[in-house]
Amino acid sequence: MNQPAALLSSSSVRARHRAGASALAVAGLLATLGPWAAQATETAAPELPAPATLAAPASPVAVVALATPAAPPALAGQAPQRCRPGDANAKLASAKVEWQLSPCYGGVAAIRLLDPQFQMPAAVAPPQMPEWARSKVAAGPLDLVGTWDAQWDPFREFFDRMDTGDQAVVERTSGKAVAARLGDLAKTEMRWGVAEQTDKAVTLVWPDPKRYASPLYLLKRYSLGPAAQPYSLQLQVTAVNVGNAPAVVGVTHDITTFQAPGTESGGLLSMFAAPPDLKGAAMHAGEETLRFDSNALASAEKAERSRLTLPAWLGVESRYFLLASAPVDGFAKENDATLLTLPNGVVLARMALARETLPMAPQGCVPALLAGDLGRPACADKDRPPHLHTWTWDLYTGPKDVDQLKPAGHELVEGIDFGWFGSIALPMLAVLRWGHDVSGSWPVAILLLTLLVKALLWPVTMKSMRSMKKMSQLKPELDKVRADLDAKAKKLGKAVDPQEVNKATFDLYRQHNVNPVGGCLPLLLQMPVYIALYRAINASVSLYNQPLFGWIGDMTQKDPYYVLPLVLGVVMFLQQKITPQAGGDPAQQKMMLYFMPVLFTLMMLGLPSGLTLYILANTVLSVVQTVVMQRSDISMAKPA
Repeated sequence: MNQPAALLSSSSVRARHRAGASALAVAGLLATLGPWAAQATETAAPELPAPATLAAPASPVAVVALATPAAPPALAGQAPQRCRPGDANAKLASAKVEWQLSPCYGGVAAIRLLDPQFQMPAAVAPPQMPEWARSKVAAGPLDLVGTWDAQWDPFREFFDRMDTGDQAVVERTSGKAVAARLGDLAKTEMRWGVAEQTDKAVTLVWPDPKRYASPLYLLKRYSLGPAAQPYSLQLQVTAVNVGNAPAVVGVTHDITTFQAPGTESGGLLSMFAAPPDLKGAAMHAGEETLRFDSNALASAEKAERSRLTLPAWLGVESRYFLLASAPVDGFAKENDATLLTLPNGVVLARMALARETLPMAPQGCVPALLAGDLGRPACADKDRPPHLHTWTWDLYTGPKDVDQLKPAGHELVEGIDFGWFGSIALPMLAVLRWGHDVSGSWPVAILLLTLLVKALLWPVTMKSMRSMKKMSQLKPELDKVRADLDAKAKKLGKAVDPQEVNKATFDLYRQHNVNPVGGCLPLLLQMPVYIALYRAINASVSLYNQPLFGWIGDMTQKDPYYVLPLVLGVVMFLQQKITPQAGGDPAQQKMMLYFMPVLFTLMMLGLPSGLTLYILANTVLSVVQTVVMQRSDISMAKPA
């Protein structure tokens, strides 16, 4: 490889997320009807550069951690060149995003989200951060690129193959050959020339044609997407052969993120907290979405995380944000798309494009932006001469918002991981957003969603509760039947036959028209609803950095003073007290009276406060439902 790779951009945690969803499904189910439920790495490819030292995340809400500057490799006897201090980035801006494009390495130096929701407080700067980079952690718009080292900027392209023969690169001012081959220049020259800079587009060229006469050039043109897609850019990458020999070129496209090495997935105690927001990499190819968090990538086999294909998109992600590239035009059907992680914590989505052979064209046209510097005729807009090849990408750099991802196309909506119950979670998320549009308040929206779900499940829940109450009313008769069978067995000098006990029990249920499964089956039918609710609330970027009330400034974070979990424990205790019991050992029932509230309080301590609010509201409504059922039954039992 002739050019150092660039890494780093702003997770999903599929396996851990599913485990957390399952735990929360049980939690939600038990919170509604708890008493009855209680009764009844491979390392990177050799061509990757040696990893730099990376710093820990600057703040708990940072999208990415920050990379310590590291010098790029250099030729023997040459001092490495450094970038950033004093460098001027080219800028593009939409209504929602400001992108800063770096001439050093040609990547995206900053992706600043301008929406008021993503205005962040100041974060503590890591000790390694230089003074000139402190703006990265200053109060203001959230920056999806946390690195201050240009070689780690996201959305970098580079030649991983540039066979141009024995053609030297010449410095224009001196006329001297600065490199015998273009590959040698790549080891020391990372600066791109800025060929175009307008409000709508920026074009970078490597090597800089104003400085170097080269047999091969690589152009990158960033342009704004449609106004209706403010988080999108279009990227055109063009390889141009202007040498006196055919060129074989291979281009690699990298998108990355960083997760501090050693970050745990949660372990056994993770059931008492939301799944950790581990950074990860993903791609959508064919009908499948490959998604790995940083820990899973370290142990995944290459066959699991690689595809020889043209993916719909690939990129890096956190729980709430996605940086993705979607191939549009100029691609072969088979490209090496790989997700991997480095020992220093860098997570990488890489697409090595199929190699192209560009014939020589000594008098051929070149892109208009190069024509003046190279003294060549400019190609017409529709021309596609064989000595040029262009690849076109659609880039998405923003929140995992359904309303933004769907219009962007390319199956980008699959970047939101709702798990197995996405078909339920998406409508619930739509209801949640509708509730916010109507009320202007996310807490009220959560309460409206809770009321709606409770109303839909009211008949099922009432049927379950009445079935359990009938079973509790039959307890004296069940005890008598079991006592009779026990006495009969003692007279015969043998133990009670369990099958006989079961037969007598079911005969009694049949006689009184009671279905013993009636109390459990409706609860099991609600399980997918609770999992989907958990996923919709926990994965919704709409709640990110949004205050709940009072002391809770971010609904996606836990209650800092644990007030909501403690209140939930009290309400759970009340629910246990007023809920009819279906029989069983009195000592066991007394233990459950105290055990269940304590268990739920512990489970809610580390969960997002928005989710805890939902569970609390749902439990309060369950208490109300129990009271209504009991009063209704008493009213029906009174003589006319």
